[in-house]
Amino acid sequence: MGQLSFTYQFPDNFHTKLVNFLRLNVSNTLAQKVAACSISYTDQGWAYYAGMKGNNWDKNALDFMIEGKQDNIKFLKNNTNQIKDSIQKVLKPDISGFLVRKVEFIIREDSFEISLPQETGEVFEVLSRDIYDALAKDEPSLVLDRLHTYSSKYLRNLCQKYFIDVSDAEGNYYPLHNLAGSLAKYYENNHVFQSDFIIRAMKSSISIFERFNAVRNDYSYAHDNDILNKAEATYIVTIITATLNLLNVVEKSNA
Repeated sequence: MGQLSFTYQFPDNFHTKLVNFLRLNVSNTLAQKVAACSISYTDQGWAYYAGMKGNNWDKNALDFMIEGKQDNIKFLKNNTNQIKDSIQKVLKPDISGFLVRKVEFIIREDSFEISLPQETGEVFEVLSRDIYDALAKDEPSLVLDRLHTYSSKYLRNLCQKYFIDVSDAEGNYYPLHNLAGSLAKYYENNHVFQSDFIIRAMKSSISIFERFNAVRNDYSYAHDNDILNKAEATYIVTIITATLNLLNVVEKSNA
């Protein structure tokens, strides 16, 4: 078998392919943890000379580095064999000629971690991937427009679940704060929450989502704008994702 038997081409969109593989074949939790981290690799050259014995003389050895927050890294390290095996399968060594020699982990302390509701569908997967990728690079300002789209679609789905209108007579979608207001009213009328505090928090989120619309239009990469600074972007991403996760927990507990 000669050198030209393999492509020696690293897969495009590898991070996304790995996350999808884990979600479909291993576990959603593992997929989400990997999605929230960044992944890089180093080509060590011929696998045999890199210490990988066997009939590997014409394959290349790759070392992978997964970097993320402490909780994610701790979980992934406890599942190193599954991660390594999944990376190997996504690489398709019989086609690419690449073998995983080792996977190492490093804790990043200079970024923050968020969690998104695990929604299915291509749009949610693309949006969540872009959001996690940007945060893994500690660039929350890049998240704002994607998170706005994610939030809009998520709230529309919840409203449609309860037959709440999501658009006007001309078919134009209502903005985020309208959707949040309709959901808050539904939850209050149907006594979904145990405490009045959560209802008040939901009603307060209406004005937050309204300002998020303005941030998306005036301070994000959705348009040719002056981009919001990192500190404020971080706070907005934290508040919005916390609200989405509250809704997600409520929905699951009432399923």
